[in-house]
Amino acid sequence: MKTSLKESLNNLKNKNYPEIAEKISVNLFYPKDEKHGHFSTNLALLIAKEFKQNPKDIAKDIAKKLESKPVIKKHFKVELINGFINFSIKDAGFIKQLVELQKKDFQIKKLDLYKNKKYLIEFCDQNPFKSFHIGHLRTAVIGESLSRLLDFSGAKVIRANYQGDVGLHVAKFFWGFFQIRKKQPDIEEKLKSLDEKINFMTDCYVVGANAYKKDAKAKDKINQLNKKIYQMDREIKKDWQKKRQWSLDKFDKIYERLNTGFDRLFFESEMVKDSLKICEKAYQKGILKKDQGCLIFKGEKYGLNTRVFVNSLGIPTYEAKELALAFKEFQEFGTIDKAIHVVGNEQNNFFKITFLVEKLLDEQLFDDKQFHLSYGMIDVKGIKMSSRLGNIITAESLIDQVKKEISKIISTRKEKLSPKDTETIAEKLAVGAVKYSYLKITPQKNMLFDLKESVKMEGQSGPYLMYSYVRAINILKKVSDQKIDRIKNLKLSEPERKLLFEINKFYDIIEKVSKTYQISDIADYSYKLATKFSNFYDKIPVSRVEDKDLRILRIAIIISFKEVLGKCLDLMGIETVEKM
Repeated sequence: MKTSLKESLNNLKNKNYPEIAEKISVNLFYPKDEKHGHFSTNLALLIAKEFKQNPKDIAKDIAKKLESKPVIKKHFKVELINGFINFSIKDAGFIKQLVELQKKDFQIKKLDLYKNKKYLIEFCDQNPFKSFHIGHLRTAVIGESLSRLLDFSGAKVIRANYQGDVGLHVAKFFWGFFQIRKKQPDIEEKLKSLDEKINFMTDCYVVGANAYKKDAKAKDKINQLNKKIYQMDREIKKDWQKKRQWSLDKFDKIYERLNTGFDRLFFESEMVKDSLKICEKAYQKGILKKDQGCLIFKGEKYGLNTRVFVNSLGIPTYEAKELALAFKEFQEFGTIDKAIHVVGNEQNNFFKITFLVEKLLDEQLFDDKQFHLSYGMIDVKGIKMSSRLGNIITAESLIDQVKKEISKIISTRKEKLSPKDTETIAEKLAVGAVKYSYLKITPQKNMLFDLKESVKMEGQSGPYLMYSYVRAINILKKVSDQKIDRIKNLKLSEPERKLLFEINKFYDIIEKVSKTYQISDIADYSYKLATKFSNFYDKIPVSRVEDKDLRILRIAIIISFKEVLGKCLDLMGIETVEKM
């Protein structure tokens, strides 16, 4: 409805005010209070400003011309308030919306907003040799949802994951590994399952990390190990490859659980040689400077700080390897229209500097094509910390504890499920609960994960949305014998109007989020949609309605709701269930 109304306003503007048509744009927005209509435009105020006339007079003229059009008069009520033109969708307009959906079998079609565009989304970026924690979970959830959204908006999406398989954390792991292996030479032979191997790796890292903090001699040896790892020393390489694969195998299991995956895994070890070459090139071009044996970028004249790209030992820093990564990402997949890096906000300054250096190196390749989608820190409430990891909570332990709570709730339900169904539903609800809890918070904000809130069957939670979806399925099962052959123009009730208007907003929300990358807006919209359906469900009978035309109308509304909510859940990476 919004699109057709906007087209009518544009046509009117171009026909009646051609001299200023290029200067002003037609804007339609949602009034804060629906009492003032479903849509509003300030077009009359913009035109009046150009001609220095009274906006009320312009608004009256526009309204008169619009109401002379049969389509507008049939589907909209037009009202004027202080120069603003407000539009309320009539029942006939809502019915038209349903008929259009019926013609498409109620399928939610993709947009072509980014047709022929290629987006690279880099997310997760967790490091082998370390645990996949709740911070990595946030980037995984945001990145996967954003990938789905941009794909739905018509873009070709490449999912990339950049992982730190070299660096100080790896040296800390190996120092701990060598210490433990000295005392228990056969320790690896005892490790049978992947989880046992990962727990062993975690113990090695903790030993090394603690030693680095407390023991000066150990710190010096770990720094030496770090250099050997960068050089892929023969003594280390075989163990490095083996242990890295353990980590990657574990990550694959987590990706599978989260219903995500990647087109390309990039590794820091790939970037070492190229990063040194690129930094030398940047030095030759005067972008980087030499200082005390290091290559640095002096960012003060750009309002930024100084950063080291190659240290005094000749080892490239994260900044240098980021340059090599950028060139690989933009050259390996052909023309990239935008590369979005879903990385924590502690790296805000890092990306400002590396994006700038990349642009200085190759403006044509990188200018306005890099974007850092930062996210805030995460804390938890009601979740046990890992004794092995101190204050670290792994992604799996978070999901497992949520699953445990959901299983308790399921066990109290009157309708008993089979053990297999209970396991499947509990797993999907748990992952959905965690994902929604992460996504409903604006990415840039810090968040507090609340276990009890995340599993509630009422309120702004994943299980509530999934339950709303199941409710719609259950109604449709009861009326499955009814065919929607023709939707008649009937008078709607207020809950029906409110639900249909919320459904009407779907593509508008998607278009907005595809430009802002604020996935939380989809989470918020999904909740509002579900609450409108809940009000409809509580007040409007469907299967008991004797009037066939009215029953068909309401079935069509429910199908529309189910399809739109189902697509929202899919865009958030949340799998639906058909019974709870």
